[in-house]
Amino acid sequence: MEFLFGIIILGIAALCVKAILFWVYLWQIKEYRLDRFLAEYGDSKKLLKFWIFGGGRSFKQPKWTAKAILIFAVVFAVAVVLALPVPYDLTLPFYLVIYLFSPTLVFLAVFLFKIPTVFTKKIIYFRAARKIAKMKNLTVVGITGSFGKSSTKEFLAQILSRKFRVAKTPANQNTEIGIAKFVLAGLPETAEIFVVEMGAYKMGEIKRICGIVKPQIGILTGIDEQHMALFGSIENTQKAKFELIENLPKDGFAVFNGENKYTRELGEKWRERNHNANMRMYANTANVANVENLPPHYLLNLAGVIEVAKYLGMSDVEIEEAIKRIDFSDKGMKTFIGKNNVLVIDDTYSANPDGVMAALDFLARQPRKYKIIIMPCLIELGLASKEIHRKIGKKIKEVCDLAIITTRDYFTEIKNEAGSKAILENNSGKVKELLKDKLNSDTVILLEGRLSQGIISINPL
Repeated sequence: MEFLFGIIILGIAALCVKAILFWVYLWQIKEYRLDRFLAEYGDSKKLLKFWIFGGGRSFKQPKWTAKAILIFAVVFAVAVVLALPVPYDLTLPFYLVIYLFSPTLVFLAVFLFKIPTVFTKKIIYFRAARKIAKMKNLTVVGITGSFGKSSTKEFLAQILSRKFRVAKTPANQNTEIGIAKFVLAGLPETAEIFVVEMGAYKMGEIKRICGIVKPQIGILTGIDEQHMALFGSIENTQKAKFELIENLPKDGFAVFNGENKYTRELGEKWRERNHNANMRMYANTANVANVENLPPHYLLNLAGVIEVAKYLGMSDVEIEEAIKRIDFSDKGMKTFIGKNNVLVIDDTYSANPDGVMAALDFLARQPRKYKIIIMPCLIELGLASKEIHRKIGKKIKEVCDLAIITTRDYFTEIKNEAGSKAILENNSGKVKELLKDKLNSDTVILLEGRLSQGIISINPL
């Protein structure tokens, strides 16, 4: 009996460790930010579910960075210290208490490290700004918006590299700390152009990035409801993104997406404020050579890139030759033929309302008969969430024969509009079963948004 009791205690202790790892993982994917954490997990039902089930059956663990290790170590050490004086016959209820309070312990550990983290970041920002200030021949191009940042950055860097020594922020490192660390460790002092993707979750963040890198050129790619749960309104999002333009020097060059209502408004505002402003509004230039099969939203991004390339002195011939050599699949939508000759559109790099609608438009243009989308619900949209997912559901009904939705959050809104075409399923084995009879040369599948690796790597794809 004592042996069985010991096994039960070990099992509960293992569940405690699993729960602690899960909560560290949740905080890490939200960059240890309370605003982002609450924007996605603040719903009481979702929090209660996580609290009781500690991540459910799946095992989640953070990427083992120094900060994640320290947070886990502190929480684990506290649990061990508290366990030492507990009598053996009370061990089981003690571990149940630790299990239930693991979210609180992780929360306290996250904020324990906040003060030293802020201090360390300020030192990194200062050193990065000092390095940029010393690079007198460097031109910095800032790119921001709710969507289109990464593809615009990639296109611009590839085109400009035909004439200049170009550096760019890597992958999706678009926060203050990510950019500052890259400046210190990855920005060559020989660089002539530095292309910086700038992300933000609240007002003031882009201004601080500008304080580090001092951009002379700014591109606003487009604004929508993405992260509205954090900004609170489209107007606040506009103000946050406009910080890039406001922090350009007097002789700076501002480029606005003229096809997006909210960036167009900002462009008109900038022109009214600065009658002699050096600025451009760009629109879709579908007549660019060798890009006939490019999704329309990429053509739009390319139009903004061309404006900057011209401003920096590249001729039309140089730009056209550079465009011919662009790898349009880098950090963006990719198309390829999978097994059984299925056409796959991989748009899993990220997702936002405009991007999903553009991807569905691209899916609609494909000549194949049977059209499928696999996607999760979108996050951090705040009060606009239900209406946006209803719009996505309407578009799915128009375009798709089957929609496999992998998360539950706003599935009801999609289902109400898409009807029987929409199915909720996140198990990769069951998704594979749903696709089994549909994988042939008549089918095109759109993989949209940040899907699990299990879904992406389904064997027939």
